[in-house]
Amino acid sequence: MKLKVLEHTIFKLHPVASEAVAYNEKISVYCDTIFEIESYSDAEDNHLRVNFLSPKPKNMTTWFVLAHQVKLLETDEELTASRSVSSASFSASNSDWIWPMTGTSMGSVAEFGYARGRLHAGVDIGGYTPDECYAASDGVVDYIKNDPSGAEGRAIYIKRSNGWEHVYFHLQSIGVEVGETVTQGQFIGVRGGSGFGYEGLEIDGGGYSIHLHFEVHNPDGEKIDPRSILPDDDSVPIVA
Repeated sequence: MKLKVLEHTIFKLHPVASEAVAYNEKISVYCDTIFEIESYSDAEDNHLRVNFLSPKPKNMTTWFVLAHQVKLLETDEELTASRSVSSASFSASNSDWIWPMTGTSMGSVAEFGYARGRLHAGVDIGGYTPDECYAASDGVVDYIKNDPSGAEGRAIYIKRSNGWEHVYFHLQSIGVEVGETVTQGQFIGVRGGSGFGYEGLEIDGGGYSIHLHFEVHNPDGEKIDPRSILPDDDSVPIVA
């Protein structure tokens, strides 16, 4: 059974108002995130008590969430239809580029530019849970690295017909194949924290915290700031 988040919400360890829960007993979860769950039951104050299988938010099994902010998907057909709707919402753009997912920049050092003595060649889109990633533009999958080794972890490279390339690092899983033609807004994988041999979900560290590192390369192979060509639509706001 799957559970889909219908709007940006809060998972809590207690079925009470979010304001009444300590910061370390709740997490923010983005709209359209899908989880595999073991069971659920009604709880106080219009909450559901949900037992998670994969991914487990903060590696904990049981969380409470307001019932109207999630949807239970009990069949594969419902899951497929749900993903199609999500993909369509990303595709509804006249731009050559869209953000591959919504989220929050992980701070100034996670933006494009020089940090810690080297070029950080993309934008890091952070989150508390793995979320689905969508193709920022059309193209053909040029290269896939489907293991967590190295600094990039699991990675996808997609090349447009005009030579521009969009790149996705630290994925938890990959949903496309080399040579596959993808369209803007198509589901391509799940954001994770893979890298240096770790999956990034370990309690005691290892790898990266959960985020997507997103890059754009021009036809000469030069890495450019994604914000210089992607919509300025608050999909990925910068935070301090």
